[in-house]
Amino acid sequence: MRKNTIIFANGNRAVVVTAPIDASAKEILDDLEIASPRAVILLFGGAAGLDDSRKAHLSTLFADAVIPVAAELDALIIDGGTQSGVMAIMGEAVARHHGTCQLLGIVPKGKVAHPEIGGASAVLDGAPLEPNHSHFVLVESNEWGGETTTMLALARAFNAPIVAILVNGGAIAADEALQSVRNGWQLLVFEGSGRFADELSAAVRDRHCAKSAEVSEIARSGRTALFHLDDAAEKLRDELRRMLCR
Repeated sequence: MRKNTIIFANGNRAVVVTAPIDASAKEILDDLEIASPRAVILLFGGAAGLDDSRKAHLSTLFADAVIPVAAELDALIIDGGTQSGVMAIMGEAVARHHGTCQLLGIVPKGKVAHPEIGGASAVLDGAPLEPNHSHFVLVESNEWGGETTTMLALARAFNAPIVAILVNGGAIAADEALQSVRNGWQLLVFEGSGRFADELSAAVRDRHCAKSAEVSEIARSGRTALFHLDDAAEKLRDELRRMLCR
């Protein structure tokens, strides 16, 4: 286990813990020294195929709903930590609120390209870290999805209410959504965001539309709620409060 602090070009300082794939949540949290939250918001998925207007509205939803609710309820937001897709949009939303909540990114180390991370600058297909996160955990894995077990274990370890948000997403996000409902967590699906989120939304509305046993399991779990991407931030704020305070 290694710990260091990196400073981004925007001046933000982030704590970075590099952890073996089999490290316990307690070991990681002891090194992170993250303030214990009263709730946890997990963010899964991507933004592939979203046009600019929908990306802009998603940014508004994060900035005007997710971040204010996280600040109000003292919630920690956990995502994939890279400067891409929904993680980049979430990071920008946090920056607009001047760091009023903690944002933890969990990433497979072998997929990170960052000059201050040992060996990472040479990763040809790596992604840069999103520069508005307060904390990162770099899991010793060379594969996307290699961080999922650590992400779920850390979320559980806080012993706080958890809501997972699914936006768009592919196979990895589908597995994260499945594991979330199996853990007994609430799952909020952004209907209209494309890919797996829309596949799952269709199955929630009509279970005969489920294309796999896994999708059927999520849809039938009773833990899945739908929020349409085109709806207003106020509606999302109300839904998040309801799910986290139940």
